[in-house]
Amino acid sequence: MMLLSQVLGHPVISAEDARPAGEVAGLGIDPRTRRITELYLRDAKGGDSVPWSEVRGVGPDAVIIDAGATTEAAGSSSHSKAHKRLIGKRVLTEYGEDIGTLTEVTFDPDTGAVGDLYVGREQVPGSRLVGLGPYALVLGAGPAPTP
Repeated sequence: MMLLSQVLGHPVISAEDARPAGEVAGLGIDPRTRRITELYLRDAKGGDSVPWSEVRGVGPDAVIIDAGATTEAAGSSSHSKAHKRLIGKRVLTEYGEDIGTLTEVTFDPDTGAVGDLYVGREQVPGSRLVGLGPYALVLGAGPAPTP
């Protein structure tokens, strides 16, 4: 498993010609499948996204994307730009209780599967993720982390 904070700011490089495509600005996550759907980029144009299916590898120093990976404007992708800022997002239970702030996300760099979420210092299984929007991340039933 890898931490989201470990890849933020990493250069994104094309596998074909080793040209930079930007830096990792965030990850798009589908709360239904609990998988990464896209990699948000920060670049000179403001920011695009690359579908996760076109990410070849995530390492300690860079992210490698397929040759000719298609980028799209982050605002027109399947998730809003607000989703890319996961760390620091408010965390609510499905009953509307505010339980804290998201401080970290773990994920499998090979499959894009979300592992654990950290609310403050408490570890919460990613399987509890049921919703994600510009306002908050929503967790399903289970023991709530203690603040």
